[in-house]
Amino acid sequence: MSGTTSSVRRPRRQRLWVGLLSVLALVLSACGGGTTANSGSTGGEIDPNGTFRYVFVQNPSTFDPHRSGNAWDMIFFRLVYDQLIMLDENDELAPQLATSWEFVDGETALVMELRDDVTFIDGTPFNAEAVKANLERAKTLETSTLKGQLARVESVEVVDEFTVRLNLNGPGGDLPNLFTDRLGSMISPAAFDNPDLDQNPVGSGMATLVEYVPGQVSKYDRNEEYWDPEAAKAAHYEILVQTSATTRFNMLQTGQAELTYLDPSQADQAEAAGLNSAPSKSLSVMSINMNVGKPPFDDIRVRQALQHAIDRQAIVDGVFFGLGEPVAQFMPPDHWAYDPDVTPEGEYGYDPERARELLAEAGYPDGVEFEWLVPSLDDHRAVAEALVPMLAEVGMTAHTRVIEAPTTPVTFYGRQEGNVYNGMGAPFADPTVQYQNYLPGAFRNPWNVSSPEFQQAWLDALSGTTPEERIPALHRMVEAEKEIMISFPLHAHFPPSAWTDRAVFPEGYEPAYAPTFRGVGVTA
Repeated sequence: MSGTTSSVRRPRRQRLWVGLLSVLALVLSACGGGTTANSGSTGGEIDPNGTFRYVFVQNPSTFDPHRSGNAWDMIFFRLVYDQLIMLDENDELAPQLATSWEFVDGETALVMELRDDVTFIDGTPFNAEAVKANLERAKTLETSTLKGQLARVESVEVVDEFTVRLNLNGPGGDLPNLFTDRLGSMISPAAFDNPDLDQNPVGSGMATLVEYVPGQVSKYDRNEEYWDPEAAKAAHYEILVQTSATTRFNMLQTGQAELTYLDPSQADQAEAAGLNSAPSKSLSVMSINMNVGKPPFDDIRVRQALQHAIDRQAIVDGVFFGLGEPVAQFMPPDHWAYDPDVTPEGEYGYDPERARELLAEAGYPDGVEFEWLVPSLDDHRAVAEALVPMLAEVGMTAHTRVIEAPTTPVTFYGRQEGNVYNGMGAPFADPTVQYQNYLPGAFRNPWNVSSPEFQQAWLDALSGTTPEERIPALHRMVEAEKEIMISFPLHAHFPPSAWTDRAVFPEGYEPAYAPTFRGVGVTA
């Protein structure tokens, strides 16, 4: 598999808001080379000394990629760290620190050729030794969150100064995708033991962190020694923290920021206020998660009844103002691994009568009562409020309890409180990451509910060096999961991104739910 090509294109999303997308298309088509700016509806000159400001809802959990358990951290990491491989504007695998990669010797090893002109910000050279050191740290560090992703890497071998070989003890077809994420984020080996690495990143990225105020802002300066001088179009970048969508909206209006994402209810407001807006590029899927270790959801028929009681399209239309798409798998329909045979219609769709039948078959002809944990986020609470009366119609009585959003996984899976909760999936590098929660021993599967068919399909999905080779097993994995169903998806989530006329995007850029800032800047 070459580092410069990918054999399956990820199709573009057929989204709503045709009018706004037409505006976006005109904006992007106006973006050219040199200093011509794509800045909403007007043109202008890029300010090489400008500051680009983005507003998000949280801090990074850490600036140490090997200790990060939060995929949203990549918003911050892509400024300060380079990855071995990156995704281009078409979501194709493309070179970054690795110029090419190839599976060799019957797919028992992965060989990567590396850039020879990269230096970490502390002066340490980037080379094969640095890659080896990073992967070995991620594999052996006691607090590493990435050990599982390296389970099939037996050893890392330095072939020469800029060639590294990963010897595998099992299939590793997921590795190129994983190297676009935390696993591929390269830290200076000289900084491994820095006691402040969690708040003072030492990478080779296009920017360096210069100020970090948890809960408020992180500020970055352009790395003037960066190997790709076209990457940082602004001299400074800021990521501000604001959980209120109303406040984020106001920050754009008052010139305090250039880009953010909003609640779907604010889409029309953004347009009326003269802001540029479109549904975000996103891999996030909202799901319903069930405690299968205790009644009533220890019976799969009750889990199936819950799925049939929910009108997904009504949730998308009523709660998210049409910005989303009902799904029955943990990937959006435009993803290269999407299984067209698993849809939210028919077998997995809205069917209240079937829900009642399943409850009766499971021994609950008079219905069930259970506790629903609701993360304290506006959209999660709105979904729960919409679902309660739907469920009541089939005899499922949900008693809701709002809890702090960051504590939800520990509360539900660790302490096993509650019977159900609704949550939003984070961006993922490879589809097997989404489904590894259905393996025995996974944190989100403390009950070890799985099946031999699923486990084999998941393992088989790691085999193959091209998407075409992997897709049959990935589809078997998606279909086998439906026979386990400790959770099920509601909809693919495309919240509206909004930006001001000062924002400069490179050609082909789509504002994302987890945006990147390569080639992004501001007008003078």
